[in-house]
Amino acid sequence: MKKIAWQIGGFLLLLFLPLVIAGFVWSNPYYVVVSLLWFVFCGCLIYLWIKAPLDELLNYMDNLSQGIPLRTRLTRKDDIYGQLAKQIEKFERIHTSDLSALHGRMEEIQAILSSMSEGVIATEITGRISLINPAAAELFHLSPGEGVGEFPHKVFPQSELADIFHQIYVKGNSIQQEIIWPGNPERVLNLNLAPIRDEINEEIRGVVAVIGDVTQLRKLESMRRDFVANVSHELKTPLTSIKGFIETLLDGALEERETAMKFLSIIYQETERLNNLIHDLLDISKLESGQGEVKQEPVRLDQLISEIMLTLHNRIQEKNIELNQNLNATIMTGDEDLLREVFLNLLDNAIKYSPPGSKVCIESELVGDDIQITVRDTGFGIPKESLPRIFERFYRVDKGRSREMGGTGLGLSIVKHIIERHNGKVTVESELGRGSQFTVIIPYKNEILQSQDENHERKPEAFHGEIE
Repeated sequence: MKKIAWQIGGFLLLLFLPLVIAGFVWSNPYYVVVSLLWFVFCGCLIYLWIKAPLDELLNYMDNLSQGIPLRTRLTRKDDIYGQLAKQIEKFERIHTSDLSALHGRMEEIQAILSSMSEGVIATEITGRISLINPAAAELFHLSPGEGVGEFPHKVFPQSELADIFHQIYVKGNSIQQEIIWPGNPERVLNLNLAPIRDEINEEIRGVVAVIGDVTQLRKLESMRRDFVANVSHELKTPLTSIKGFIETLLDGALEERETAMKFLSIIYQETERLNNLIHDLLDISKLESGQGEVKQEPVRLDQLISEIMLTLHNRIQEKNIELNQNLNATIMTGDEDLLREVFLNLLDNAIKYSPPGSKVCIESELVGDDIQITVRDTGFGIPKESLPRIFERFYRVDKGRSREMGGTGLGLSIVKHIIERHNGKVTVESELGRGSQFTVIIPYKNEILQSQDENHERKPEAFHGEIE
């Protein structure tokens, strides 16, 4: 504004300079003073006339640049200032409309990025990170805003991810690969990285990465492969045996009654083994898929164990096993059929993997709001390195011994799934050569059952060879 004032003053000086010179020539001091005063007066008027619309335009542009809402329009005139004001208002309307559309688009993009399950990380032309969406922040355990403005190698110092960002920026090629992310536990990350190019000259302006955690998917794929391989092997073994004995019988052994009966007995056993395997596979498939309703009804644990003892009576007698009961809690809630399968599996395993003349004990007690049932044996035990995998499908500590005893390798996995369907858990403790202890913990759920349980408390009793 000062510059404009000096320009106006110069203009006025040139305008009135002849009058001032004439006053000096005519040696009339009053004429010179009047001319100078007139010069100042006209200059002020012209200055104020020019300054008012310029101040309004300046204030308008200042508010526009700061994003302050404009409640009034510029003064409407037909002169050059009015035309300039109209153009500025037109620019302001277009500018506001574009900003509004851009703001809406940014909010839409932000909502999309926030709702994505995959992590998104973007870098700018300098190589610094410009965007980390919430999924990426959660994936890499970053707080909101952390890492933005930093170089990737500072945010991810112990990973090859930073090198991949640099490689994309230098070479300009898209990359899709999986990496192992260090940590406890390690995770498998699927990376899709691509350069961000300028629309005009195709120059690389940054890099964007879409990152997904596929750890669970890879575990499921591994489990599926192992499952198919194990099922194929478990089915192939008895089928091969059955086929071999049938071929032997067809080749003439059928005429020898004693040999034929022996072979038919083996074929029957292998057929029964196949039937048990298929039955267990169907059971575990139902449990894993969540099919079927888990009943919540009172179950008499003492009666359930007595029924299981009758089922295992012959095995108990054959091995002369002493089966002790110490059931301090005899009433529980759950699905009786599923719970029968749990304790049948646990007791059958305890008897199966215990030497003749040993002891097996089942105990129950209330622990807080849960009922805890323990099955303990003095058998062969489980190696320490096998304990974390003991509930996996088809996992066997001793493959030869398990198959010899007719196990399918699915019993403990079924136990685990049934207990989890009851919102409980099952644990194992074991020492090689000294036996194992399996503990089942299930929520008690019903206060009425607790009073019933106290009325039906039983003293510790022993089962040795015969049913009492």
